[in-house]
Amino acid sequence: MADILIRNIKEDKEEILVDYDKDSFVENWQENETWEVSFTVCKSDLNSMTFDLIDYENFVLWNSQRFVIKQMASYASGEQVYKDVTATHIYYTIQDCRQYDGSLTGNLTINQVLSHIFKSGNNSFTWEVIDPIGVFSKVEQENFGNGNYLDLINEVIDDYKCVVIPDNKHLRFYPKGAYGKVTEQQIRYKYNTDDVKFDIDTFALKTQIRGSGKKDDNDKYLFSPITYTSSESEKWGIRIQDPVEDERYTIASNMTARLKQELHDYPDISGTVTMKWATSVNKGDKVPFIYEPLNINTTIQVVGMTTYPALPNKPPEITLSNTKKTMTSILASLAKKGVI
Repeated sequence: MADILIRNIKEDKEEILVDYDKDSFVENWQENETWEVSFTVCKSDLNSMTFDLIDYENFVLWNSQRFVIKQMASYASGEQVYKDVTATHIYYTIQDCRQYDGSLTGNLTINQVLSHIFKSGNNSFTWEVIDPIGVFSKVEQENFGNGNYLDLINEVIDDYKCVVIPDNKHLRFYPKGAYGKVTEQQIRYKYNTDDVKFDIDTFALKTQIRGSGKKDDNDKYLFSPITYTSSESEKWGIRIQDPVEDERYTIASNMTARLKQELHDYPDISGTVTMKWATSVNKGDKVPFIYEPLNINTTIQVVGMTTYPALPNKPPEITLSNTKKTMTSILASLAKKGVI
């Protein structure tokens, strides 16, 4: 295992993390949601200098990536002093930047909106769009901009159906499902996993949503508020989602498109497996997933991983693709077997 380094915010002091609880060191990555490392360390004669260097906003350097200490609990048990540390990938510090230079409206490419985000300055961040077969299409935008960079990037993720993979401060944007490698390293029930779990819930399922846009100087809407009802209402009934109130919208058809995209009219489905042993599966890999009890034999993408780098023999937990398209066949298999 590579060394774990602790570096101060001024970057003029650095120590190797030693004599820590190896069972506690966890790396957790979930696509477009989080990337963090966490660990617990007890102060000792061997690590006293490193222990004192562990503090808010200082850096944890692990596996060529930089993480920022954002959460920490310090406590004592008898004469022993501990720190529980959670450090978030430096990508998420992009929320500290803000786009002030106006807004964009029109039928825009992903490159145009990303260029607009970083127009106010990049704070050492760089980016590229990787789309070799031209999957990305233009999206109608209204008043895009004027927000912190992370919020705006999350808008881009939603609007253009993309994934951002950070390499420290360099951001790569891929079409959803278009990153990672196709691997033959299968995940198979009773072979390398006995623990397969599908979580299905309808807590967030809604079938109707209302949206309103900009008002004029007389406090009248430029277009009447729109109510969109999904065809899924025939199955689930009318379930009303929180409305969209967004003054960027001046055109009714654009709001209708937003409502169709915003409405959560399907059950949430996610699949997780706990492996029996360590695996070389990486972020975004497409793996054969075979689960005979439910007649599932499909290629599915890894969109989340919890690993224990200091314990090479401890198997990871893997989150499989929970996109609506990929999980539809699994949901159908569950239904046929009477599981749901």
